[in-house]
Amino acid sequence: MIIEQIYNYLDTIAPFKNQDKFDNSGLIVGDYNAEAKKVLVCLDVTRKVVAEAIEKEIDLIISHHPLIFLPISKITTNDPLYALVQNNINLIAAHTNLDVAVGGISDLMLAKLGFPKSETVLLPINSDGTGYGRVVVLDTPISAEHLAEKCKAAFDCTAVRYVDSGKALSKIGVSSGSAKESVEIALNAGCDAFICGEVSHDRMVFAANYGLTLIEAGHFHTENIFCANLVDRLSLQFRELKIEISANSTDVCSYVL
Repeated sequence: MIIEQIYNYLDTIAPFKNQDKFDNSGLIVGDYNAEAKKVLVCLDVTRKVVAEAIEKEIDLIISHHPLIFLPISKITTNDPLYALVQNNINLIAAHTNLDVAVGGISDLMLAKLGFPKSETVLLPINSDGTGYGRVVVLDTPISAEHLAEKCKAAFDCTAVRYVDSGKALSKIGVSSGSAKESVEIALNAGCDAFICGEVSHDRMVFAANYGLTLIEAGHFHTENIFCANLVDRLSLQFRELKIEISANSTDVCSYVL
């Protein structure tokens, strides 16, 4: 098994060509022709994740968030990149290409919430109609408090912050991670509520002013759900590989509640 075979499979389920223009998904560190026997999956590539990979003699890390977004001017020993290169560990990031994919993170969010599947994309960005988020219509309306509680349970959230419009909610928009630009889009799409990972304070005020229930369930929590799903899919496709979720794929933040 070589890295290119795994890359090509990822490309079939979440084409890298569909990543957003700002993104840096794909093979970030390594060699397409390198051998792969052990794979570690994580949301973020932290020093703890890399240390775990070294200890377990991992050949490939697959992360959601790219370790490199912007041009870099130096790589020091504190940088996980330094350890990856030093220890010949390959890194593939499947970021916005997975966010917008059919069966990607937005669809996982709906499944975790126990909501019906939806083909309605909130924010299309590609010519094939793929894009960020989904919109679903519930048969039975739900309150903002109940919806927030469902999010906390579904995504194993530490805390959920929300704006309550005071209305019964039937048309729900979902999008993982940072979704500031999608709040107004959800409102204009006729959504009663919008669930996302994180938004700025001004978007919370906007939602309150315009009668939109807005639920912030956590960037980490709405996206970490991809790990188990990807391990399952890779394990079915590559039975000879040892694939696991990093024990250190955890929220870097602590909370006072």
